[in-house]
Amino acid sequence: MYKFLWFLTVCLFASVLILAAILLTVFEDKPRINRQVILVPEHVKRAKQIIDVHRYLVHPGMTAVARIQSEDVDLAANYLANRFVKGSAQVTLADHSAHVLLSIPTPGNPLGGYLNLEATLIETEGIPKPESVHIGKLVLPDLVTDMFMPQLIRWLRRSPEYRLGLDALQNIRMSRSELKVVYHWKGGFSKVMQASILSEQESEQLFFYHSVLTKNSRRNDKAVTVSLAEILPPLLRLAAERSVKSNAIAENRAAILVVTFYTLGKSLKSLAPDAATWPRPVRRTVTVSGRDDFAKHFMVSATIAAYADTALSDVVGLYKEIEDSRTGSGFSFNDIAADRAGTRFGEKAVASIELAQQLQLRVASGLKDSDLMPPWSDLPESMSEVEFKQRFGGIDAPAYRQMMQEIDQRVSILGVLH
Repeated sequence: MYKFLWFLTVCLFASVLILAAILLTVFEDKPRINRQVILVPEHVKRAKQIIDVHRYLVHPGMTAVARIQSEDVDLAANYLANRFVKGSAQVTLADHSAHVLLSIPTPGNPLGGYLNLEATLIETEGIPKPESVHIGKLVLPDLVTDMFMPQLIRWLRRSPEYRLGLDALQNIRMSRSELKVVYHWKGGFSKVMQASILSEQESEQLFFYHSVLTKNSRRNDKAVTVSLAEILPPLLRLAAERSVKSNAIAENRAAILVVTFYTLGKSLKSLAPDAATWPRPVRRTVTVSGRDDFAKHFMVSATIAAYADTALSDVVGLYKEIEDSRTGSGFSFNDIAADRAGTRFGEKAVASIELAQQLQLRVASGLKDSDLMPPWSDLPESMSEVEFKQRFGGIDAPAYRQMMQEIDQRVSILGVLH
């Protein structure tokens, strides 16, 4: 019995030492990759093209191919790493493989400030197989990785949206120039996503603000238009009250999303199926400074910033203006100003609990149109692509950057942000 207890003690002590050694090798003092996320309108254009091909040309029962340029694969990985773990990533495609590098900051960790992961993904007939996996200085044997992957896939399949995606995936082909995803589309993905995109609490928050907005819309049912400066204060006032026992950031997001869908004249049922039975508000044209396009630009940018980030919101707004200069109403710096104002509004709404509450109190105190939209009457608008390039030289030219600096300066002193 004594020998058994001694053996057990030695094994326990050895296990602790092994675990300590592993932890010391896993975390490192410096990141192996540290990159900014740089988004430009061309990235948005290519992403939209992929989505449009699927949306308009792929029907249930079809096998389709999504082609993603190597630059966009790398950009997407870095964006997602920055968005969700405040880190950096790099994906380098090769023929039949990809090299992946990921650095995640671990602030306050006495063992090291970064978790660095490195692996090579090898093309197979299905999901790529990871090999040569490094976590810090720790090298995982391929045998361990091979045992872990089936468990990971089984875990992912527990989620309806991941299961549907895995069932649709046929194979992934990699080359130096692009990633090709071959999938068999069965349809039904939107319904699955609707059921999983919002939690019960988030759905309740949307219903609350939708009900308040609906009630307010019926007070003067003869009005044709309504200012965004009238819609926001009562909702953010209630958000401040609810934030005493709830999360101010979550309350702000819900209020912003409800106002955005109302401004666009859209139903929330595309996100929350139960919204089909919710009371319907009186429809009016929402305006800022007398213009409904400003209100739409402001709220869409606010929503993107609140749910994604400011970089994405800014580049989406710029992409739309470039497209308008080619085929639509023309490039307008005043629309950019509305985009930038909405982006900063959405950014502050979720920046921290303290700033979220500050914004609630500021909006609840009352707004004017000039609190939401900077002076814009002197900003060039409705320019064709040719005129825009003649006057400003393109989005990398000094004249364009000077104009954007002027707009950002005007936005920075908006009343709603202070």
